[in-house]
Amino acid sequence: MIFTHHCTPETGKLDRDQTRIFWLVFSLVILSWISIKITLPALPGFPEAFGCSSSGVKTSVSLYLLFFAFSQPFWGGVVQKSGYRRAVVLSFIVAMTGSIVAMLSSSLPVYIVGRSLEGIGIGAASPVGRTLLVDSFERAKLTSRIGLISGVAAVMPALAPILGVYLMMVLGWRAIFGLLFVLTLAWFCGALRWLPRSHTKSSEEIPVMHKSLLKINMSILKNTGFWGFAIAYASMLGGLLGYYSAIPYWLHAQLGVSPSVYPYLVIPTVLLFLGGLSVSSVLTRKRRTEDILFGGLLSSLLAASAAIGLMILGLRGVWSIVSIMSLYGFAVGIVTPQANAGVLIRFKYAAAPASALLSLIIFGSASLTSAIAMRLTVSGALWQLTLYICLLSVTGLLAGYFWIWRPSRASTTSLAR
Repeated sequence: MIFTHHCTPETGKLDRDQTRIFWLVFSLVILSWISIKITLPALPGFPEAFGCSSSGVKTSVSLYLLFFAFSQPFWGGVVQKSGYRRAVVLSFIVAMTGSIVAMLSSSLPVYIVGRSLEGIGIGAASPVGRTLLVDSFERAKLTSRIGLISGVAAVMPALAPILGVYLMMVLGWRAIFGLLFVLTLAWFCGALRWLPRSHTKSSEEIPVMHKSLLKINMSILKNTGFWGFAIAYASMLGGLLGYYSAIPYWLHAQLGVSPSVYPYLVIPTVLLFLGGLSVSSVLTRKRRTEDILFGGLLSSLLAASAAIGLMILGLRGVWSIVSIMSLYGFAVGIVTPQANAGVLIRFKYAAAPASALLSLIIFGSASLTSAIAMRLTVSGALWQLTLYICLLSVTGLLAGYFWIWRPSRASTTSLAR
């Protein structure tokens, strides 16, 4: 069965097929973020469990994100060439195998193999999910749907570690991977029932579909607008993901916060992120995507300024870190739906490869920022955290200004004349 997607003209409401697709993507986002973040509370205990060094455990986090990132162009190609179902079947078999291997592991190398397989398999979530949204919703609805899903993505980095803590306390760390296997299997069964067999191909899309995948990817990568959105998005979200990965090492290992407490300290950052999403949603009705995104990038300078101010004043500790990263989370909340929508709208008829390349850059960046953040020292003066935030903010701002905002303003001025 191939679905057709449309909004009911009289009410603008979603039809039944659109509703099913939306909830499939919604739950897929939850699953992917649980897979990324639920293991964090277990990390400090792995050196004792596996008889290994802490640096080896930190490497497992970066490797998961790296495999997650670099698998996405492959899955994007599978979606583009063969449809959603084949991508889901292949990727989720890999992911479930990884969960079993990690759950049964008795050494760090075996655990890393399991987590790497999970990363490769769950890497299909982004190209499958984003392409489903592009095929199912017109431009007017796309940004709002991405905003709703981004809200879920904001909450999961807080909820997933809390869930992980309680599973670990009651059943042990292996239960985390047992739950991942069950959730992955449940989504897999639902997807086989409700997924379209192939993605929609309009007459405008057909010429693109006949091009080689390599040519499609190269045409996307040659577009400076793509790089503007991708670098701005990757510097902002990558920085936040690096913070989430580093929380066990910053708050527990360096500042002595209990493992049962520190996951809750993510909540202020999540709330500010949701506030940024709300601002972005309101502005979407009144402003262009490029203007809202650039405004979000400018707001990241508030976090950088706060970090500089606290460093100069000699203030440090848990709440200084949480305050800086919460301000940064607000800026990320503004940028996220606009960057997503900007890329998908520009490359609507090559949505799967464009989404895969975007996610490759984002999570490749997250792998790097996680590796860096987990090794920062925050127990003393905050100069390392300040440098981290300032570099990310300035990088995003420069990319957004030169490759998105300024060209869009010049285009608008030219049309007005």
